[in-house]
Amino acid sequence: MSGEPRTSKTIIIARILALGASLGTTFFYILGALGVSTAIGPIWLGAVLGIGLFVFVMWAIIRLIGWLLAGDDRAYQQYIAEGGDPYFDGLPPPFNTDSWTQRIGGLSEPVTDFVPPDHWQYQCQKCGARVEHEIDICWNCGNGNDTQLCCGCGLLVKEPSFGAFETTGVICPQCNSVIRT
Repeated sequence: MSGEPRTSKTIIIARILALGASLGTTFFYILGALGVSTAIGPIWLGAVLGIGLFVFVMWAIIRLIGWLLAGDDRAYQQYIAEGGDPYFDGLPPPFNTDSWTQRIGGLSEPVTDFVPPDHWQYQCQKCGARVEHEIDICWNCGNGNDTQLCCGCGLLVKEPSFGAFETTGVICPQCNSVIRT
């Protein structure tokens, strides 16, 4: 089971604008309770556009600071290229409900009985499970394991090149069975 990708920025922006709409509506009713007669449209539109403008300005500032401080960093460039965004990934729930591992690694963690310790900060590239080291064998899907047991003869066969078990398969040197994951 592979993890789901990060929450879309469009969904996060919609949640933020919904907050603006609810604040505008609340302000309209407060004004009505105080006896001030006004139309809801301008208040609602002002709240939505005001919060939208604030979000855009903060996003632009944070992206500019990220570019100035870490623009040449390969890890930062890869994070941005894979859909990461320091502003949207830093927003609290209810706007961004992704786990911190998902915000950093890009995939949601699989739902299992085992909960990895908090200090495991890396993520399996195949299933999204948290792993202890950047280069590690995944406890959930086995990704990173470069050996497989041959079902024909029981021999432990080493993968000759990365991904061979998944793509072309590997021929067992003892019984000539094709081994795939």
